[in-house]
Amino acid sequence: MNVESLLAESGEARTSLLIIEDRGPKEIVVGVPHHAPMGTKKLPCPQHEVSDENAGYLGRQLAEDLNCCSIIACNYTMDVNKLPHSDYFMQIATWKPAVLVEIHGHKGTKEIGGNAYYHIEISSGSTSNQQSKKLAERIKEVWNDDPELKEFSISGDYDAIHFTASKSVTINGAPWLAYHIELPPALRIQEGTEKPPEVGYRFCKILENVLKEFHLRNAP
Repeated sequence: MNVESLLAESGEARTSLLIIEDRGPKEIVVGVPHHAPMGTKKLPCPQHEVSDENAGYLGRQLAEDLNCCSIIACNYTMDVNKLPHSDYFMQIATWKPAVLVEIHGHKGTKEIGGNAYYHIEISSGSTSNQQSKKLAERIKEVWNDDPELKEFSISGDYDAIHFTASKSVTINGAPWLAYHIELPPALRIQEGTEKPPEVGYRFCKILENVLKEFHLRNAP
């Protein structure tokens, strides 16, 4: 069974999987701690029941395009990015990345009954680390040529967003620079298909290019 088939495994079966792909380069690592397939709203995890539907597809595509290592927790029974001894955290620590990019999903902005202040929220874990603000501002500059993406609001300002990731051990206080990226349903879910919509993949392509600009500028 290929990896994308594993990402689509029915959440009703409560199959818990940790998908680890070592592509060699480890300067940047991509993680997805709360993936579930479309239609699976809850994880079998009392500490984090709400799933990030389809986030694994986008995270894996980003890692493939960056040619970097990735790790995806699917339907997991523990909140892996909050536990310093989880298999998810320990694998990332083994790779010793300079940068961790975590892909998450939220249910919507406050205007439609969600928690997010912006469609896309990016955090580096604390108010003292505003690298996330620089990343968000650069993404917004780049996507101005995309009429669909530029309709999304985005912020990386720790003091302005809801999803700060202050309690995530993979984001706050870890020995790497981290970006906790929360994506709305419109970038992850498309009716009629198990995969994210094309606009979600376009966002990942822009994110890939900005990450390369910021962190892989001198790479061969």
